[in-house]
Amino acid sequence: MQQNAEEKKVNILYFTSFGTLKGGGQRSLFYLLRGLNRDLFNPVVVCPEPGDLVDNLRALGIDTLVMPFKRFRQLSVSFVVWIFRLIRARRINLVHTDAPAETFYAGIAARLAGVPLIWHIRVSDAGPADRLLAVLATRLFMVASSLRMRFPSTPDDKLVPIINGIDVAEFDARPLVGIRGEIGVGSSTLLIGCVGRLEEMKGQEYLIRAVKLLSGRVGDFRILLLGAAEGNYRKKLMTLMRELKVDGYFIDLGFRQDTPGIIKELDFLVSASSFGEGLSRVILEAMAAGKPVVATAVGGAAEVIEEGLTGYVVPARDPQALSEAMLRLLTDPARRREFGVQGRRRVEDHFCLADNIATTERLYLEIMQSGR
Repeated sequence: MQQNAEEKKVNILYFTSFGTLKGGGQRSLFYLLRGLNRDLFNPVVVCPEPGDLVDNLRALGIDTLVMPFKRFRQLSVSFVVWIFRLIRARRINLVHTDAPAETFYAGIAARLAGVPLIWHIRVSDAGPADRLLAVLATRLFMVASSLRMRFPSTPDDKLVPIINGIDVAEFDARPLVGIRGEIGVGSSTLLIGCVGRLEEMKGQEYLIRAVKLLSGRVGDFRILLLGAAEGNYRKKLMTLMRELKVDGYFIDLGFRQDTPGIIKELDFLVSASSFGEGLSRVILEAMAAGKPVVATAVGGAAEVIEEGLTGYVVPARDPQALSEAMLRLLTDPARRREFGVQGRRRVEDHFCLADNIATTERLYLEIMQSGR
């Protein structure tokens, strides 16, 4: 009986770009796999490196393999063969990828094996192989509807928006950190978070320039930078802070496992992405924590933030517009509270993790039944 039940499950092979949980895409995948109905679906995951994502998936009893991925330019036939054999050995019914290189190799292997492939789009900027990869994919899941613009020649029925979900109860259970005591500031100092890897795409340099425009115009505040750093870009940011004489406003906390607890202690969040962002998961996390958000109009930010109700969406790479939106929140505590309440309500009503998982499972079954 047990063997028959196992044979009826849909075996899904997942590829993800990193073996750690530092990125929003990997955290979203982890939450999906943790909540997946294991009576219906049997996940197998391939990561390119060891890390805490691999460890956490294995702790859940999910078959997780570590295999370094090949790049496009390597044109590795052996990697295609390895994936094809894995599909056959594990009786895979469906493949789910999240980045171009593995989509290329897995897409060819899936075609050869006669199984459908889902490419999960988490970045808004087009890539040179988009047209080919869209042909290899059976369906493209997108973290925001606005990402349709990346695929102008792909039929609409092949593009499926599925915005990430948040488990608000789990988020509520995360403990506070006491970050004010840690960094040595009092309750009168406003705390603004900027969460994400320090890299050009995240646009922290425009936040620094916005802070220069705010300098001397408002009361005391600090910007908490939370995220791992790309070395050269971090040096560029630190140099810019010193040149503009705003380094005293910034505290670089690096990557923190307790970031959710820190978010709960912020006054508001800024997402300053300059390009490429599909939908920053931290926007939803801040709203779940009841915090207003100022974000740039990159990817799906405007699909989540209700302008003037839960936060503000401003043009990318525009320090003036960013500083004006920040100023409105810095100077109006009642507005901050109201935006936070409305943001929390919006996450509860529209971006629930359970609904996200249920939608994904339904689409898996539809793709299996229709074959496309």
